[in-house]
Amino acid sequence: MREPNKMAASSGGGVVLEWRELESDPGLFSLLIEDFGVRGVRVEEVYDISTRLSGKQVYGFVFLFRWEGDRRARKKSLATYDTFVTEEEVVNRIFFANQVVTNSCATHALLSVLLNCPRSLQLGSLLTEFKSFTAGMCPEDKGLAIGNVAELARAHNKHAKPEHVTPQVINRGRSSVVSSAHALQPETYHFTSYVPISDRLFELDGLKDYPIDHGPWGEQEEWTDLFQRIISHRLSKAENILFNLMAVVPDPVPQLSRELRCLHDHQKELLQAALSLAKKEVEGGRFLVNGTCKDGDDAPLDEEYARECKLLEEVSKNELTSEEEVERLCELAETVDKTQAERLRIAVARVVQNDLHLEATKLKLNEEIETKQRYRVEFSRRTHDYYPFITQFLKMLVHNEQLPARLLRKPSASQEGRRGSGSVCRRKRPPRQRPSKSKTTLLLNGTRVTS
Repeated sequence: MREPNKMAASSGGGVVLEWRELESDPGLFSLLIEDFGVRGVRVEEVYDISTRLSGKQVYGFVFLFRWEGDRRARKKSLATYDTFVTEEEVVNRIFFANQVVTNSCATHALLSVLLNCPRSLQLGSLLTEFKSFTAGMCPEDKGLAIGNVAELARAHNKHAKPEHVTPQVINRGRSSVVSSAHALQPETYHFTSYVPISDRLFELDGLKDYPIDHGPWGEQEEWTDLFQRIISHRLSKAENILFNLMAVVPDPVPQLSRELRCLHDHQKELLQAALSLAKKEVEGGRFLVNGTCKDGDDAPLDEEYARECKLLEEVSKNELTSEEEVERLCELAETVDKTQAERLRIAVARVVQNDLHLEATKLKLNEEIETKQRYRVEFSRRTHDYYPFITQFLKMLVHNEQLPARLLRKPSASQEGRRGSGSVCRRKRPPRQRPSKSKTTLLLNGTRVTS
């Protein structure tokens, strides 16, 4: 495999050292996974931690919580609840990386889930090579390797907001989010992962020295049941209830697409079998043509037969819902020991029932596709830099005297001499008359816009 620094150099211009802050959003994380080269995986938000997740395949959970800045509080929490795995051989065998790069916790959390998943997961060339290269490394070296892979950094930064509107980041490896209640005091949040490994539940937090082993789950339960108990206990003890929980799960779109293709392949065979039953119902072996007999007899067929055949023609334009239903209907047409009319009615009923299932499947697939499209629209809106447009737009408003007077600031003589200090003289009251076309200054995000 290419070493991380060689990977960075080969993809353009050296090692990427600065990682930018990401929001906690399932659409963002789903697109980030795609940018890593992984296929068939997406991220869903979990709104109710009390809802049982048994029966649903989950690769892992990503948990966003408020980071406790007080060292004594962290030390007490670690001593009370955490069971660290310190054996070097065990730690190095799983993918656990210490977070040594500021603002990379989102990528760390995703990699902790993806690189500890079964081999059946389609990781793509980038993560497959990276996993092979870091196998056996200590957590610190794995963290350094993450920070030196330019492809990972570019994929990560691709989903960040423009830099000049991103809050300042403090503290190594954590994200700083400005609270609306305390605009001058940034609240620090952090991502961590919960992953099943070797029939035991592990908590992988890059800001801790070792992974945390929460033990095995019961014989009659799934690992998600154990996770729900642990996370519920953690939240019950927390003073701050602000958190976000996301599940890394299989993407349903490929499975739904394969199912529809399979059903489409069996459609003609099923309809031919059903239409064959309808033709046998015509007296004297005559076949249906526009509701009358083929031999030219203008007498209409029995109303019941005509209605059933019309229904078959309508159903023939649709698709069926599952391979199992197709096989069952074909077997029914061959083996049921009833009259032809009864067999036809059963076949029609099965086709109609399957068609209803198919419509529901199509609707679900369309919803999933629309969700992905919405993710991409939100990505464009989130990452687009609106600042130049807004700045120029406000300059034009100032120039044309179309801004409300309270937003205008006319610099005084003393202010002209202090332009470098960043201070702006403010009026106690807005002027009553419209300002003249003299030079005015508008404050925008701490920057003076002068016209």
